[in-house]
Amino acid sequence: MTKYLKPNQHYIDLYDELTIKDCRWRENFHNDFESNEKYEGKVNKEMNKTFSSIALHFDLLYTTVDHYEKKEKTIQEWIERDRRKDEFYENAKAPSGIRCLNCQSTLIESNKMLCDHHGNQERVLFMYDCPNNCLPHRAFFDDGEEYKPKKNLCPKCKSVLERERERIEDKKIITIETCNNCDYKETDEFDLTMKEDPIDPEYEKDKERFCLSGKRLDDNLKEKLKLDQMSEFMDKWKEKEEYKDEYSEIEKLKKLTVVSLEELLIPLCEKAKYVKFHFGEPEMGINLILPFTVHDADPERIDKDSSYELKNIIKKALSDTNWRLMTDGISYRMGILTGRLRAYEKEEDLLELGKKRLKKT
Repeated sequence: MTKYLKPNQHYIDLYDELTIKDCRWRENFHNDFESNEKYEGKVNKEMNKTFSSIALHFDLLYTTVDHYEKKEKTIQEWIERDRRKDEFYENAKAPSGIRCLNCQSTLIESNKMLCDHHGNQERVLFMYDCPNNCLPHRAFFDDGEEYKPKKNLCPKCKSVLERERERIEDKKIITIETCNNCDYKETDEFDLTMKEDPIDPEYEKDKERFCLSGKRLDDNLKEKLKLDQMSEFMDKWKEKEEYKDEYSEIEKLKKLTVVSLEELLIPLCEKAKYVKFHFGEPEMGINLILPFTVHDADPERIDKDSSYELKNIIKKALSDTNWRLMTDGISYRMGILTGRLRAYEKEEDLLELGKKRLKKT
């Protein structure tokens, strides 16, 4: 038997209620803005009405689609949360050997409840009764900590309040708190009668409007897609306007394939007596990294001189292309030089190159 896990329809209905509540709030907000008297005389009434109507349309469009897209995931999270609660509640072990503070008899477990302590770690609280009906009752959490109820203090003099409860059949519970140190007295009544929620005549109509399905869902998804595409286009246009100089530099770059890169570098290297130029296995990650190996055929060049000269040849050759020598440079060992080249493919990477080229001019 489950205590917290409910049928799936319970969670669907709950999510729909929250969706409708959110959309109604937004609708009321925009309608209130439209009819707000403080804007009279400052803006044209018809203009204000048109603006509010457009704002409401787009607000509800994005809100309803957002609720639809999150619905399944949110419901599954709620179901999993309550399933975990049931599992934790059922598997919790009651502390044993709890004794009455008066007669020292072993107390009997009478009830238990799950406590989440306002979002902190969940614990199960076990209540115990004395077989001899002694008072007070005792309660312990599953980890063995005894529950100590906080004493209610008088708001006037901070003395401990005396509390009395009276249950009137199944109608209400009356709680009276009295201070013996001053004249403070507070009476609270808790109604036990089940009151049915009033029927919401607009609920089903609003559910159809806000909880998307069928043709309304298709229409909203298509409209949102068009708006997102338009927004993306405008963002790119603004970016190109803002970085038009950088994009101009990008246009000047030669976008080389690996074969074209090889055809560019091999003749230049051989002219400078660097032979047997060879690309290794490429690293196909977020960026394309291409390792290379080359032999120095000039016996007069060694170590740093050889690395420095090859570095300058490659950097100069790649300056007008979308390839760059990696920052770890070129390594030299016994006439064999190794290094790595990186390809700039994505638009944001090429923009980075454009910015660097502008700084050098």
